[in-house]
Amino acid sequence: MNHHILFAGIFAMSLWAASAAELPKLDRQPKPGVYALTNTSNYVTSNGKRVNLFDLPVDGVTNYTTWRMVQPEEGAIRYPGLDRMMGEAVASGKYLSYGILAGIHTPDWVYEKGKIPRFLVDPNRKWHSYLPWIEVNGKRKLNTPFLNIWNETVKAFAARLYADPHRDRINYVPVTGFPFGNGLELYVPLAEPEFRALRYDGEARRLYVEFCCRVIDIFVEHLPDFPLGIAFTDWYGTGPKGHIRDVTESAAILDYAIRKGRLKGVTIVPMGLWMGWKGICDNPAHPLMRTWLSRSRQAGSGAWEGQMGSCRLKCLPLAEQLELAERHKAVWVQLWHHDCLCPECVAVLEAYRARKGASAK
Repeated sequence: MNHHILFAGIFAMSLWAASAAELPKLDRQPKPGVYALTNTSNYVTSNGKRVNLFDLPVDGVTNYTTWRMVQPEEGAIRYPGLDRMMGEAVASGKYLSYGILAGIHTPDWVYEKGKIPRFLVDPNRKWHSYLPWIEVNGKRKLNTPFLNIWNETVKAFAARLYADPHRDRINYVPVTGFPFGNGLELYVPLAEPEFRALRYDGEARRLYVEFCCRVIDIFVEHLPDFPLGIAFTDWYGTGPKGHIRDVTESAAILDYAIRKGRLKGVTIVPMGLWMGWKGICDNPAHPLMRTWLSRSRQAGSGAWEGQMGSCRLKCLPLAEQLELAERHKAVWVQLWHHDCLCPECVAVLEAYRARKGASAK
């Protein structure tokens, strides 16, 4: 165990606890706008120089870090870049979102402590993840060993956010911990051989949905005063004819999250991860859009995330993406930092913010 990290964490927590009475109130509302999305703790370089994403024409930054970086060892906990980025958010008058990715980013000690089998999700990159179930005497049962460990990690993360003197600068917290991918999206992104090995039958589907609902319970319990974003897609395995496109599981999990949010007074924000793709975000009849539109209405708000490398791929022009997001009342959109730095995109974002600022006056 790294005792320096542990001591630093305890010391910092004691300082935050001492000033708890002075902490700002939380309104449970997302902060609308356009956000730069990164996994670099806001340490992006361009032409050999660091670019502070808060200086771009955006309303804030969303940062994804990995569970391995947060808890490299059991008992050692840190939040890379969080203090600095919060300071940058305050200095710029903007907002920060911060999420911990599990899935393929789960540290080794978790598997060892919980005696959790690893499932190979990508043989080429040697990526493993946990499954929603474990097998006991030949029968599948919910993977509660993982859920118990993840609960403690989220509990500690929640304590850190609640104690932050600038906690009202948090836009939302991504719900993470879902299996198979990076723990962020609701999906089963497996190639055909791995999907076949999974034996994804009716029982597996039921356990997958139940597992994801229990993950949502963890975030609702520990972070009820922050908007909770739930990212979803429609990729549920791969068959002989290619990717299997279905929204059944995502819809069921979102429905549960919305009901739970209403019951507990928690803000749930369904987030579509397909902003920019022609034929989806510009087509209200597409199954993903139908799911997003209906669940966003039920939840009270919805959000979009753009495709990484959107400006280089065959995606809709950024101006059109933003217009569609505004038309469909997406409370926020987040664009990968690559797509906030290109000169053409910066010009679009500047014009968009100028227009929004003028209309708000």
